[in-house]
Amino acid sequence: MQVTGDNIAVLLGIGTLGMLALALSIIYMHVRNQNRLLKQRELAQEAELKHQRVLLNAVITSQEAERKRIGQDLHDDIGAALSGLRLMIDVFEPAGDAQSNFKLFKSNTKETIDTIVAELRHIAHHLSPSLLTLHGLNAALNKQLEFINRTNYLQGSIDNQAPEIISGLETEAATAIYRVLEELLNNTIKHAKASVIEITFACPNPHTLLIQYTDNGIGLPASFTGNGMGMQNIESRLSIIDATYEVFNTHGKGFRIDITYPLNN
Repeated sequence: MQVTGDNIAVLLGIGTLGMLALALSIIYMHVRNQNRLLKQRELAQEAELKHQRVLLNAVITSQEAERKRIGQDLHDDIGAALSGLRLMIDVFEPAGDAQSNFKLFKSNTKETIDTIVAELRHIAHHLSPSLLTLHGLNAALNKQLEFINRTNYLQGSIDNQAPEIISGLETEAATAIYRVLEELLNNTIKHAKASVIEITFACPNPHTLLIQYTDNGIGLPASFTGNGMGMQNIESRLSIIDATYEVFNTHGKGFRIDITYPLNN
């Protein structure tokens, strides 16, 4: 009788251990399955992000190509037509009493055409900055600041502490950074009520390019969320080159944004 009781106890112990082992196996299989599903979900998300990045890159590349085409057409076709019109007015000389009136007309017309040509060049440069391709980011930004500085109420400057790095940027990175800074310049002109703009290029370490943009305007509104079209455009262009940014919201005390670009790209 005692032996039978012992056998039952052993069997119960074995059964309990078996059930425990089965439960642990089920838990292990469940956890492993969940990990596999999580890994698959992460891979799918990475693939989706990569696909979105490729599409975004294609859109921005096509936009830049179209900008370049329109800029060249404006400069070559319309610019040439205006120059030809100016020459025709310059060589035409009426006879008789209309001479004095025509001189005034010619002077005013030539001045107007010169203004249009200058503005046309500015638009063409804005659409497709040839200096960016020919002479690099620093030269293209200096040209942009020249137009701004002519207003005499807003002065911009560049402190380039990494000239070799800036001159050696690949076209994709240089174009993205130029467009971002161009967006920031436009925002300062339109909204900041600033008098000074400063752009700094520096390399805090061999693997990082730091771009700091500041103005002394009114700063961002307290309600700023970063969801506007301008900031979305900035974020999209920076994401293409794996750059990150940080905005320092100092309402009423100017504006500052730090852009970090990894040089190992």
